[in-house]
Amino acid sequence: MSIWAKLLIFQLLIRTSPGGDNVVPDLASSWDVSDDKRTYTFHLRENAAFSDGTPVTSEDVEFSFQRAIYDKDSWAASLFPKLSMETPDKHTIVFKLQQDWAPFLAAVSVHGACIVPKAYFNKVGVKTFGDKPIGSGPFMLTEWKKGDSCTMQRSPHFWDPNRPYLDTVVLSVIADDNVRMLKVQSGEIDVGTQVPFNQIDKLKHVSGLDVQVATYDRIDWFQWNEKLPVFQDVKIRQAFNYAVDREAIIKAVLFGYGEVPTTFLPKMFLADTENKPYPYDLAKAKQLMAASTMPNGFPVKCKIYAGDTIFNQVAQIVQQMVLPLGIKMSIEQVEQDTLNAQQASADYEMSQGYMTSDIFDPCELVAFAGAGDEGTFAVWTYYNNAKVNTLAKQALGELDESKRKQIYLDMQRQIFEDAPFLWLYWTPAVTAVRDGVHGFAVLPTGNYWLEDVWKS
Repeated sequence: MSIWAKLLIFQLLIRTSPGGDNVVPDLASSWDVSDDKRTYTFHLRENAAFSDGTPVTSEDVEFSFQRAIYDKDSWAASLFPKLSMETPDKHTIVFKLQQDWAPFLAAVSVHGACIVPKAYFNKVGVKTFGDKPIGSGPFMLTEWKKGDSCTMQRSPHFWDPNRPYLDTVVLSVIADDNVRMLKVQSGEIDVGTQVPFNQIDKLKHVSGLDVQVATYDRIDWFQWNEKLPVFQDVKIRQAFNYAVDREAIIKAVLFGYGEVPTTFLPKMFLADTENKPYPYDLAKAKQLMAASTMPNGFPVKCKIYAGDTIFNQVAQIVQQMVLPLGIKMSIEQVEQDTLNAQQASADYEMSQGYMTSDIFDPCELVAFAGAGDEGTFAVWTYYNNAKVNTLAKQALGELDESKRKQIYLDMQRQIFEDAPFLWLYWTPAVTAVRDGVHGFAVLPTGNYWLEDVWKS
């Protein structure tokens, strides 16, 4: 949710299109690409300003990308090649790439490359800036009750004087699914995100409410900590995948609002949708377990997000499905940010996981959850296959799209065979919106643009 908030306060040079398959202008109104695709020139909106009235210049853009690419704490660095930047005037920035880099425009649109005001940032430092950010987006942060809500007001200095239409936006953190849906039904909130699948059909009949079902680049899974010897055994990981009947889960818990994944990526650009998913085959699962390092099974502690009513049901079903393998799975509910921190410190055995894409190109998620030599160690599973790592690097520099597609295809097939996750489902974004709200939509990247939203 911090990403959604950030993208209302800040602008990017360019952002992912509403269709989720390309990039469109944001702070840059246009850009030029050289024939060899090594030089990218962006032209900034001349009337763009930060919410304190300071004009946005190419110097701010250069400063922001220096942080995104070279700061030791930046998770976005792996999305960018070696490059240099030039600022020939206040409204022009030129990126000169030192190597071929197919997803460069997609990388520029990642939220880690939000444009920040250089002078203010340097004056107050990273800690104060994090608490009191200033951006050039349509809204400015006016109150932040951490863990509870963010209140934002219309920026009087946004580049388009006619937008946003709303004066104030409040983002409320309501982790409990049932409480969130009750609040949107009563009108206490105008938009309720992540509608539980078991409530969709009921909410469709609630007066004054519109239920939106939108394409969403998301995949849900269970993940294992491969630092533990038991999960270093590929046969055990594969056995899990054969033992779980995903179709039954989608029907029983998601009420049909989901698909069985054929790859580790969401259903997005360059995702392998031709592959066959792991079928439900208990006999095959038992055969794999018998040949594994733990033929008689083992106990495993599984952590899931507290308040996630849907995944709690899924976990209980999976718990029963793996019991014939001798796997005794206990379930513990943990607050989401606590669990995220535990995953990042390898303090778990098995846990709930999911990912969404911030850009239209798969390179970000390949670095995040595929390649084992990147900063997140395959989303803290510690899965690490040298062939996958090599293919991931090759794909970045391949400018021929058909060749690049084949590289990603080979890589995805290898990951699927290695089974570092217990893949569950691809799902849409389901949102409950009050009738008086107009122009609201969740994008394939999961966020929403609120500058075009208005209320009657």
